[in-house]
Amino acid sequence: MPFGPDAAVRTERRGNSAPIPPNVDSILNQQQSNTLRSIENFGWQLAFVRQPLFQEPITVVVSPDRQRFAILDSDGRVDMQPEIVIRN
Repeated sequence: MPFGPDAAVRTERRGNSAPIPPNVDSILNQQQSNTLRSIENFGWQLAFVRQPLFQEPITVVVSPDRQRFAILDSDGRVDMQPEIVIRN
């Protein structure tokens, strides 16, 4: 747990929500589900699903070495150069 003047900034923003919601199958569309199953054969995994208010969920996957992140677009394509910030 972080302490010091920056501690409030580093608190978890998602609260008690899990990084992968239990209803993930109802969040992903068919194209995303198909792509996820395909890339899992290469060691990629679902990392988390961001669910911003009033916006489409953002599905993020991580490489086997956990060094690269990508987004599963709604059409099932894998965006290897996402324009999102990943916190450590």
